[in-house]
This record gives sequence, C-alpha cells and structure tokens, in this order.
Amino acid sequence: MEPTRIRRRGGGAPSVAARRLRGAARWSNRLPDVEHTARPWRIHQIAPDFEVEDVWAYRTPGAGSDDFPLMLAALRAAGGLNENPRLVRALFAMRWKLGALLGWDTPDRGLAGRVVPLRDRLPADLRQEAAGEPVPHTPFTLVYELADECVIELANTTVHDLCHLGWVPTHDGEYELRMAALVKPNGRFGRVYMAAIKPFRYLIVYPALTRKWERAWRERDRLVLGPDAGAPTPRPGRPERHRDPSGDARTAWAGRLIVFYGTAHTLGALTALGAARHAGAWFRRELWHEDLSHMSPAMSAYWLSVNSFGPPLVVVGLTVLWLNRRGIAPPAFLAWALGGWLVVEAAIAGPGVGQDLILLSAVALLLAARRARRRATLASRACGLAQPVAT
Repeated sequence: MEPTRIRRRGGGAPSVAARRLRGAARWSNRLPDVEHTARPWRIHQIAPDFEVEDVWAYRTPGAGSDDFPLMLAALRAAGGLNENPRLVRALFAMRWKLGALLGWDTPDRGLAGRVVPLRDRLPADLRQEAAGEPVPHTPFTLVYELADECVIELANTTVHDLCHLGWVPTHDGEYELRMAALVKPNGRFGRVYMAAIKPFRYLIVYPALTRKWERAWRERDRLVLGPDAGAPTPRPGRPERHRDPSGDARTAWAGRLIVFYGTAHTLGALTALGAARHAGAWFRRELWHEDLSHMSPAMSAYWLSVNSFGPPLVVVGLTVLWLNRRGIAPPAFLAWALGGWLVVEAAIAGPGVGQDLILLSAVALLLAARRARRRATLASRACGLAQPVAT
C-alpha cells in the first residue's frame, strides 16, 4: 500500500532558535518526519489534512514483532499524566488551570463540538467498539488500535491533536516504539500556541516521556503480570522509586566481581609484584624486538600486568554492567567462555588466587540467562493477556 503523504509544515531556512530546539530534541530520539510519512500506516489515508509535528523513537530492547499489545498494556499500566516528574506535572497543571480559566477545554470546544472526531472518518474495517472511549489518566480518546498501530485523539480551542503509536522493525532485527504527533492547529491562534509550547515539549516533556515509556517497557513484566513477575511493590504511603527491575541482581554482582578481579590482578601485578618497576623499559621501547621465547624481566612484568587478562576482564565486567542497567541479559556463551577459560588455566597452571570469583560470576551469568529466558516466556504469554481493545 503506497502511503498518502501527510502535510509537512513550514518552508525556508530554519531560525537559530529552531536549530537549537532541534539539537535539544536529539536528547529524546527525535526522528525526521519521513520516518512516519514513508511508512504504510493506515492513518495516512484517514487524516491527510493533519500536519506532522514530531516523530519520536523509544528504545524497547529485546522486543519482537508481536509485542506491540504488550507495549501498550505496559504504557497503560504505567499511568498517564499522573506518573510524571514534578516539573512535568506542574506544567500540565498550569496548562489545565489556564484552560479552565479561559474556557479552552470545554466540551463545545472539543471533539463533536468544535471538530468532528476522527473516528467518524474510519472505514468499516477500522471501526471498533472501544473507539471514543477515554484513555485512562489522559485527555485523549481512542480512535483505533491494530496489531502494529494505535491512534488516540484530543481537541480543544488550540488544536485537534492525534497521537499515533507504531511498532517498527530496527536494523538489528528487533522492534521499537514510534510516536508521531499529528496536529491541526485552530487558526493563527493555534499556531502561535503550538510555537509557544514547543520549547517546553522538547526540553522538558518529551525527555521525561522518553524515560517513562522506555522504563515501562523494561518493567513490562511487573506492570502487566503483577508484582510477582518483577520488582517488589513499594511501601504503602511512599512514592515508588523507579529503578530498573529488569536488571538482574545476580548479573550485577557478576559484573562487579569480574571488574574487581581484573582490576585487582592488574594493580596487584603492578604494585605488590613490582611490575611497575619496569615501566621505564616499556616506554623506552626496549620490548619491541624481544624474543618472546626468552622473555626479559621487563617483558615478563609487562605480560603479567598491562598485557595480562586483567584489563580485558575489566572491559567484560563493565559490559555486563552496562547491559544489565539497560535490561539486557548478557548472552549465556559469555558465562561458558569464562568457565572454559578457567578450566584450561587450572589444568595448565593449577588453581590461581581469586579464580573462584570468576567461577561465581560465570554461575551467576548462567542463572541470569536462564531467568531472562523465563521472563521472555512470560512476556510472550502476556501478549494473550494484553490483546487490543477491539479487533
């Protein structure tokens, strides 16, 4: 299906302020408009008169082609405008207060009042029973929801706004969430209003939305399946401190132990074993033409410290921690490789000091990989619990 082009605003060279806003928007994964307009979404034929205001990407590591319903279920469970940082909540509170004072949000200024709801344009195959129902904790109502696409809308005195959510394959074979804001400003006043709030959207609202939505994906097990599938529930009366419950504690300890062992070996060789005494020879390039089969003390010290397994182990441990903080389980082959290396080393040179730390790390990584497979199974089952609102 060839997409119908949704209109794009503006022309001419961008101003300095616009360029600065675009630079700030990069913090929140803003994409070119063509990333929305070039895809065969159904919304193109339904709302060709709306303008593309923003297109955003949200990272969902490990997501598959069938996980869009699970992503939507996690977003709903994560809450709407009530679950944002204080500054964002304060901005929305000010906006609703201003709208109440000036009558911007009254029913006669909204859907079926000032504008015709988009759901009235839907072809027969997109008409769903849930169309027009409010989206919890937001001022939006549902238009339609498909296996890879969802549209919600709102209208007031300033603008008729569509929020389009889409499920898009990435270059690495996974999928990620895309959000496009499609707008129809209400005359010159609406355009002035949209321009006035743009800095707040780019610098405050969208970065907070990115953190919240990406965290919803990482916490999808707990949000959709309940506390038993993820992090423990917060204490009554205390605000929840958002950490990454998809990060496995055993994986974190494995990464720390690997970093500790690699660092301790390298620094111990440089200090306690005196390898650093040969640093002068190293930097005078005395090792460049040495025969490795007849090592000098300087070459032996170099292989024992700087060129040992210590620095690579530090890199491996930091990589494990980096993956874990992003909710990505390190692959099981890493644990098997570390375990195999220990077996070979022990068979050749006998047990070494601290090797039990690496053994513990390998076991922890294997357990974490097993847990990740179990979580993936639960997530796939959750797709059945989080079916679209109508089909």
